[in-house]
Amino acid sequence: MLVAITVVLAAVLYVMISGLTGSVGSKPIGSAFAVGTPAPGTCWAAGVTNHVCGAVGNRIFNLSIQTSTVTLGDVLLEVKTAAGSVFKNTVAAGFAVMPITGIVPVAYYSFVANAGLAMTSTFTIGAGYSTSSPITSTMFIVIGTGTPTGSWFPSQGNYVVALGTDHYSGVTTALVLP
Repeated sequence: MLVAITVVLAAVLYVMISGLTGSVGSKPIGSAFAVGTPAPGTCWAAGVTNHVCGAVGNRIFNLSIQTSTVTLGDVLLEVKTAAGSVFKNTVAAGFAVMPITGIVPVAYYSFVANAGLAMTSTFTIGAGYSTSSPITSTMFIVIGTGTPTGSWFPSQGNYVVALGTDHYSGVTTALVLP
């Protein structure tokens, strides 16, 4: 009887300690990752070549990293419509994590036309980095919408969110793309 009680108490203690110290996916992404106001731009030829954006002339948005204790493997990105569905890109598109200086991404994720801008796996990682490399304020994110600049209409309510994966869970606050 004493052995059974000891085993049960040990199991309860293990569960309590595990809950306090956290487990995979237990930390909310919204408290660990935040980006700044989107700055609109246009995709350029070298951006396409380097997997920063999908097609020359497409609308892109640059997002500075405001807060980050996450790694490249902890984050998935999505662009959604005001109604909450995944935004459908009309041509090639992508997301890139860029160094403040340089034109080669730290990591990128590409979409074919009409795929919808929702990552289903982690980034393709650039040379010298890994999924455990931190995302820092010396980087920024490029959202390549897969929509020609002249066809992107502001004030439609499209927004970007980061989803927690690996060590994080949940979704960041929606950030409207102007």
